[in-house]
Amino acid sequence: MPDARAETISRRFVIALTVAVLLAAAVRAPFLTDSLWYDEIAAFLGYSINGPWGAVSTYYTQANHVLHSLLAWGSGAALGVDEVTVRLPSFLAGLGAVLAVAWLAMTALGRDAQGVRLAVTAAFMTALLPIAVLPATEARGYSLMTLFSALMTAAFLRALRRPTRTAWLIYAAACALGIWAHLVTVCVPAFHAAWCVVVLLRGAPSTPGGTSPKAARAGLMAIGMAALLTLLIYAPILPAMFAIRNEFRALDGNEPTLLGNEGLMMLLSIGGSWNAWASLAALPLVLAGIAAATRDTRLRTALLLSLGGAAVALAFPLFLGSWLYARFLAFTIPGIALLLAAGLLEINDRKPIAARVVALVVASAWIASLATLGPRQQIREAVMYVASHRSPTEGAFAVGLPDDVHQWYALPLRVDMPGSGPYGSALEQHLRDPAAAWAVLLYPRTLTAAAEQLRAAGFVEEARFPGWIDAGGGEIIVLRRR
Repeated sequence: MPDARAETISRRFVIALTVAVLLAAAVRAPFLTDSLWYDEIAAFLGYSINGPWGAVSTYYTQANHVLHSLLAWGSGAALGVDEVTVRLPSFLAGLGAVLAVAWLAMTALGRDAQGVRLAVTAAFMTALLPIAVLPATEARGYSLMTLFSALMTAAFLRALRRPTRTAWLIYAAACALGIWAHLVTVCVPAFHAAWCVVVLLRGAPSTPGGTSPKAARAGLMAIGMAALLTLLIYAPILPAMFAIRNEFRALDGNEPTLLGNEGLMMLLSIGGSWNAWASLAALPLVLAGIAAATRDTRLRTALLLSLGGAAVALAFPLFLGSWLYARFLAFTIPGIALLLAAGLLEINDRKPIAARVVALVVASAWIASLATLGPRQQIREAVMYVASHRSPTEGAFAVGLPDDVHQWYALPLRVDMPGSGPYGSALEQHLRDPAAAWAVLLYPRTLTAAAEQLRAAGFVEEARFPGWIDAGGGEIIVLRRR
């Protein structure tokens, strides 16, 4: 009878996780066909398009999230290059993260009924979390950060409790691959190293099942191995990274700050969304999850190891003169999913009806925030507008940042639309051309001087295409000469 019951639970567990993955795919799929935005195009044209060696051996801007650039090349080479295939590696990593978070939950609490409940609930949280959905629909390395941070923390917990060579090797590999996906993922093993040091300083574990000094020493050795693996896979681009080291510092004055919109988005992330009202809807889950963690050492440990890297990341802008975007903290998503799942179960254990109401409200808020979000940046739509409205004798040009990303869509439409140099440095030559009747202006909030030049030369706004990326900075304006 116990075997039959265990088999039933196992079957239900597999079915539940399958449903969670299918839900995650359904929520993410509508975003895959949106226009690619600046960073996605710049990364592919700058790195992936040059083949596998070009992706892993070239680094002249931070746009190269190396592992994703490599995978995007493979996806494009196998399936052709379009919005969906370029984003496919992130999409698949997002689905994998659902399962990885479930494994993290079961590793934290065990394979009993309590661990299974948390694993299933956390999987559904990951499927719906807007902060998990959006990275999984973007051709960047953020979704891979989420996947590997869940894997490395689960492997770390497992190896601390049941040390084996295989567990530590899995941990070291997950660390290296996560950092290869995005450099800021280094904050996770950095916090794990700090955890091991604290354990060694304290001596014997204060609670049954706590981390032993022997396990902490093994953890530090595994982190050292991860560091060596990371140096090995980054070796081809280390000289280039050193050459542009000043690009990692906030020297231009236009980088995001903790007291600005990106800092607010980091704070809102604990509620699962960068939208204020959708995040606040999840506040009861946050508070209940914290309450649950205060009573359960295993849950508290898993949350600290999953979220503690955020404290390390904050050192970059606070003490090291660097900067952060909220999306750089994608490695915290597994911990946030665990916290919110634990909160829902805590409420359910006390008031099941209230838990159902809270779950419905939170899920509705998250889905509504995604449904009303709109595209990141409508480069495709702006170029298509010019292509469909200009006459055969009217010329067009674009004004943007250093990369001429508009060419991704202009060339297939056979629209001759040259750029204007970085930040409009060569704009004047287009203004002197009487045939240049149309202008596509990217990032008008940043390129205010270029916008003024265009208006002074007789260009007026013809169409505006909103974009939510960079706090609305992804907006594009199409102008036409009077």
